[in-house]
Amino acid sequence: MKPNFLFKFILLCFVSCSVDYEMEKSFENEPDRITVNSFLNSSKPIRIKLYRMLKDNNAYIFKGLTDAHIVLKEDEKILFDDFCPDSILSIGYLPHPGAIYSIEVSCKGMTTVKARTTVPEAINCKPYFTFPDEYWDISKYLVKLDSFSIPSIDRVSLWITTYKMYENNDIIQYNELYTNNLFVDKTNRVAGMDIKNEVVGSIYYDGFLRIKQKNLSHLGMLIFTPNFVYSSGVVMPDSRQKSIMVKLITASAEYDQYNKTLFEQKSMIVFDNDISSIFYQPKSVYCNIENGLGIFAGMSEVDYICELPKADD
Repeated sequence: MKPNFLFKFILLCFVSCSVDYEMEKSFENEPDRITVNSFLNSSKPIRIKLYRMLKDNNAYIFKGLTDAHIVLKEDEKILFDDFCPDSILSIGYLPHPGAIYSIEVSCKGMTTVKARTTVPEAINCKPYFTFPDEYWDISKYLVKLDSFSIPSIDRVSLWITTYKMYENNDIIQYNELYTNNLFVDKTNRVAGMDIKNEVVGSIYYDGFLRIKQKNLSHLGMLIFTPNFVYSSGVVMPDSRQKSIMVKLITASAEYDQYNKTLFEQKSMIVFDNDISSIFYQPKSVYCNIENGLGIFAGMSEVDYICELPKADD
């Protein structure tokens, strides 16, 4: 076989590959697993969801787990130690910032699972909102966050999301946040767009801004422009919108790693006839449940709301 023909044959095999294929039957015999899902939020009562992973023929399914024995602790204080008849444990108790939480879940015939996390002190800042004289020119809306108060606890990161708020209390998350701050993580950065203005530049971040722990101490003023692009690609002012809400999420290490890896998994798109698909490896989502699945993580939130200028102002 001639060398050039061999190369073309190999290339053809590569191009013919696709990740959209039927999986062969699995011979793995995974045991039933307990799944725990909970974000402990310092501003919301504790809520923990329980599932069990079961094998159904050659696939795995999740069903609500009932009658599990749960031991939930705050530092060394027991908050709950009993059987839960439902698949959701709700406690009218707000987690305390700075406290360590641990959970142990057991159920007959299944391996006991454990996890622990810390609910961090909330990061605060001084917000400023700047609007152009032409209220409809949404590309010049600026959000400035300054004077960040960073908690003494280490291993926390900052996540920033922004929302459009309406008179009927509906909210829609902005899907593009433009900024040129060097301390914002590049995980969800998208480049090469039209320049919004000379302050924020032409790079936007898909849905959120993340400042990881090692960059928090260097963070000064953070300036960004929130932008919402409809599925049609149209960008326009929304007369029904009354305000902008900026949410600061102080993330424990567990919350940070779970959401970062979940975003990376969901954003890994491989198209048919893409030669890189032969090297495709699914991204694993972070899990801190010992002997089980899911996530048990702490967080704190702070919201800043600014009313938008009126058309007749």
